[in-house]
Amino acid sequence: MNVVFGRSGSGRFALAALLVLAALFALAGRAQAAETIYWDNYDNGTEADTVSFADITGSGGGLLNLGSGKLDGPEGMAYDTVTNRLFVANEVGTSGSILAINLDGSGASVFTAPGAVFDEPEGVAVDPATRTIYWVNTGVDSIGWAKLDGSAGGLLNTSGATLNSPYKIALDPAAGRVYWANSGTSPDSISFASVNSSGGGNLDLTGATASNSISALVVDPAGGRVYWTDSSADRVSFASLGGGNGGDVNLTGAAIDEPYGLAFDPSLSRLYWGNYGKGEERTGAIGFANPAGGGGGISPLTAPVNGPQDPVIIKSPTGTGAPAVTRNPKNRAALSCSTGSWGADYPGSFVYQAPRTFAYQWTKNGAAVAGATAATFTATTPGSYACTVTAANQSGSAAQTSGAVNVKASKVKLSTKKKAKADAGDLVTFKVKAVNQGDIQSKKAKVCVKLPKAAKADLKAPKCKTLAKLNGQAKKTVTLKIKVKPAADEGTDKLTFQVKGTAGKAAKSKIVVG
Repeated sequence: MNVVFGRSGSGRFALAALLVLAALFALAGRAQAAETIYWDNYDNGTEADTVSFADITGSGGGLLNLGSGKLDGPEGMAYDTVTNRLFVANEVGTSGSILAINLDGSGASVFTAPGAVFDEPEGVAVDPATRTIYWVNTGVDSIGWAKLDGSAGGLLNTSGATLNSPYKIALDPAAGRVYWANSGTSPDSISFASVNSSGGGNLDLTGATASNSISALVVDPAGGRVYWTDSSADRVSFASLGGGNGGDVNLTGAAIDEPYGLAFDPSLSRLYWGNYGKGEERTGAIGFANPAGGGGGISPLTAPVNGPQDPVIIKSPTGTGAPAVTRNPKNRAALSCSTGSWGADYPGSFVYQAPRTFAYQWTKNGAAVAGATAATFTATTPGSYACTVTAANQSGSAAQTSGAVNVKASKVKLSTKKKAKADAGDLVTFKVKAVNQGDIQSKKAKVCVKLPKAAKADLKAPKCKTLAKLNGQAKKTVTLKIKVKPAADEGTDKLTFQVKGTAGKAAKSKIVVG
């Protein structure tokens, strides 16, 4: 534990005056997505430390199952959507550790990787794109990193940046940087380093009120800001990622009491923090505010609260673009459905919404097709087809439906030469081209010759030729040979090449004898 923050048991449970909360109003209009908020309970040794969760409104929830994993002195959390694990900086171990908690309820384990250094880690950030986790090592004033698959780790090059009792960390994936607070400077400062180990620098905080107890920070790349909490002054401040242009957030109506941890949801423009000073008091245990002003609090109804801090928010997926249906150019009845586009995580500000899984359902003329639940589907009957994609993650699911694609029945059009000349006794060869103008495969089609009654005395038709399986828009040429009888009279005999076994368009021709 970094003693500069003075988190003693005596101060932790002091009751604060009740705040007039605007929670119901502030949380209205959020039914479009399910949201779950997680926080760690820093008990400071009187009880076992835990991680709680609840709906964003404060309802429901409980404790995460740690299994045989131990949590003591949690200091910062981050989530990995891909593996569905919550990573917590943890004082347990010789020099501390990072505990990976499985959100499927199967327990937790200590995260490690060859070359990684864990020395009093206090702050965790996860980059889902590069599959990398970062943390601060307060014990040796360094920034650690490791691959999330545990294959490798090490320390970032922080030359040019201040490292003095670093505390908490935040990621800027757009710029390829990590930021941390320096609790050993006076006043506290914020520094950064490039994740490519090319060094770093210090952030100009001009405009914001100087702080001596920065207790968390987040990065909003889209807004171009870094935000931080001050636990002793009950304040949230900000500065530009380019330096300067700082200030303090108007916290009118917000529940704030020794804030520890910080999350920011850019889609709602809302900051969240844990009110460590509330101790076991539920009312306003989690505070929130809009950077433009105004806020409220979240009061967990049943989930345990005991020095809440380090909020992490997981939202159900949000669709940003409908899936698209494409055809196989070699078989137009074979359809493929994309996943569509979905809102991405905000790893720099500890808010996550990326899907973990996708489920598919194909429909024909608006009705579900039984068993058609894969990303690909081959139509066997004509109709209007679409696919619905349901994306899901730890907090819930959402669905988007593609535009419809019309699949036409097979229809084979025939063509051949219009006229052939022959003498009595000749064998006349016709090459008949068949084109499936529909989309569905023609499976039993065949080409046959129909002779009018008048031509049967002169000509002998061959047996039908099978087209076999003819995909939509595909073509095939078959050869049919017609015998001109030795006793055929001179003149013109008409004949028709017909399609049998599917819809089609015949080709007419004639043989001039003599």
